Amino acid sequence: MLLEQIIIYGTVILFCLAIVMIYLRKLKQASEVVEAKIEKAKEEGLHEPVSLHPVIDLSTCIQSGACIEACPEKDIIGILNGGGVLINASSCVGHGACFHACPVEAISLVIGTEKRGVDLPHVSENYETNVPGIYIAGELGGMGLIKNSVEQGSAAVENMVKLGFKKDDSTLDLLIVGAGPAGIAASLTAKKYKLNFVTLEQDTLGGTVFTFPRSKIVMTAPMDLPLYGKVKLYDTSKGELLDLWNKALSKNNINIQEKTKVEAIERKNGHFKVTTQKGVEYKTKQVLLAIGRRGSPRKLGVAGAK
Repeated sequence: MLLEQIIIYGTVILFCLAIVMIYLRKLKQASEVVEAKIEKAKEEGLHEPVSLHPVIDLSTCIQSGACIEACPEKDIIGILNGGGVLINASSCVGHGACFHACPVEAISLVIGTEKRGVDLPHVSENYETNVPGIYIAGELGGMGLIKNSVEQGSAAVENMVKLGFKKDDSTLDLLIVGAGPAGIAASLTAKKYKLNFVTLEQDTLGGTVFTFPRSKIVMTAPMDLPLYGKVKLYDTSKGELLDLWNKALSKNNINIQEKTKVEAIERKNGHFKVTTQKGVEYKTKQVLLAIGRRGSPRKLGVAGAK
């Protein structure tokens, strides 16, 4: 009887050890696959983040894989040696699906890395910089999620309206630089309050979003778009989002001046003189910078700018 029990217990233990060995072997094989992907990403220059990206707290990560499943881009995050790791980090568009999916909140969204730090501008709670009259919204101010950039663009203009504008028909109330998520939301909000404004975009409507592949998923959560209402966006592609923005702008007769790069912003007699690359000059009471970070922003040349 005792011998039979020993045999049974021994069989159970061997069976459990076999399961553990198989599990560990699968983990090792999976890690090898991820390692190979990381090496390939490094060779192709896609491993280092260029903008907003996830950072994983390995002390909290439980390897649930929820972040990997939630990411529409795929192969942004992988599991390596028992913890989460970035693979094709530069392909991340910062929609935050991984952040929301993690069951233990082991993921945070940041801009910059230890190798490539980022100096964020000084911005007040009203989105005004240390240069009075110049505001910043969106990724340039450290907020790269499309939904949050939209909220910032709208909120920045709301704050300007609360402070009020001096009447002067010879000067614009507001000049918006950039027609990405923050710039578009700011333009719609400016229209809502009947401001005299102009929006300039150095490339094409959509900013960085326009450069993504048309089928690329860029939104995974609903958002409120000024003068349009709440939009339910889940697994929304770049093409669908651009179509939505075009529809909202057209409906409100807002014309974005594309292919118009701003070269200089100067303070002149209580207002700002904004000069484009084409030599066109604008006088404006306020300036909102919504230019993102993927390009190469220049120093404004404004006294006190940092």
